[in-house]
Amino acid sequence: MKHKIILTTLLFFLALAVKAQPLTFKTDSLKFGLSHIVQNEEGTVDTVNCNRNHYFIWFDESTQAGKELNNQLYGLVNEKNIGSLEELKAIMTEDFNDWAVGWNEQFEAEDSSPINYSFGLNWYEENNNGLSHQTPNNICLYQSINGYYGGAHPMGGVAYMVYSLPDISPVKNWQSLFTDTLAILKIAEEIFRKDNKLGPRTSLEKAGYWFSDNKFHLNDNFGLDAEGLFFYFNAYEIAPYAMGPTDVSLPYSRINKYLKKPL
Repeated sequence: MKHKIILTTLLFFLALAVKAQPLTFKTDSLKFGLSHIVQNEEGTVDTVNCNRNHYFIWFDESTQAGKELNNQLYGLVNEKNIGSLEELKAIMTEDFNDWAVGWNEQFEAEDSSPINYSFGLNWYEENNNGLSHQTPNNICLYQSINGYYGGAHPMGGVAYMVYSLPDISPVKNWQSLFTDTLAILKIAEEIFRKDNKLGPRTSLEKAGYWFSDNKFHLNDNFGLDAEGLFFYFNAYEIAPYAMGPTDVSLPYSRINKYLKKPL
C-alpha cells in the first residue's frame, strides 16, 4: 500500500510537470506578389501590385495537444483538411493563385484605357495566425486578416480563441470563467469609459457607439495576455470604421477574486 501511495504521488506531480511545460511551435511565413506596369491618366508610367503575406505558427505535433491546436487553426482551410506544414503552404500558394485571378481580371478590364487609381488596383492582404499568451491552464491563439481589395478603405478583423489545457477544450464564452458576471461587467464598463474619456453617465450612443439599447456589453471575442483578460471589438462592431477597433483590458488584479479557477 505504501508503494502504491508513493507511485500515485509521483504520477500526480509528473502530470503537473507535463501540464506546466509550454507547448512548442515554430514560426513561418509566405509572401506572394504580382505587379503590372500601367499608364496613368497624366501620361506617366507606374506600377500596380497584388500582394498577400502569411505569418503563422505550427505547433510541434509530437503531442496530441499540438496536433489539436494545429487542427483548430488550420483544420479546415479552403474546405481541405491539413495534414502537415508542407501541405498548408501548398494550399496557401494555390489560394493566392486563385485570388490573383480576380485581380488580373479587374486589371485587364481597366487596361484598355489609362489607369485611374480610384479603381483600387493596388490590392494587398496580410494574414496572421499566432499565439497571444500561454499559461499552465490556458492558451490563447489569434487569427487576423487585413486587406484592401478596392473600395473606400481597407477591411480586416481579429478573432481570439482561448483553450483550456491540457485537453484543448475551447472556452466559448467569458461568463463561464467567473462567479459574478455582473461584477465583471461593471469593472469592464468602468475601464472602457475611463479609456475612452467618457463620464460615468455619458450616453454611449451620443459618444458614437452602437451598443444595443445604449447599454454597455462584452462580446465573446476575448483573449489573454500577460496583463489580464481582454475583449476585442472589431471595426464596425460597436462603432463606425473611423473610430477603429475597440479593446477593453481587465487586469488580473481586478478580476482574480471572481475567477472560478486561475487563468
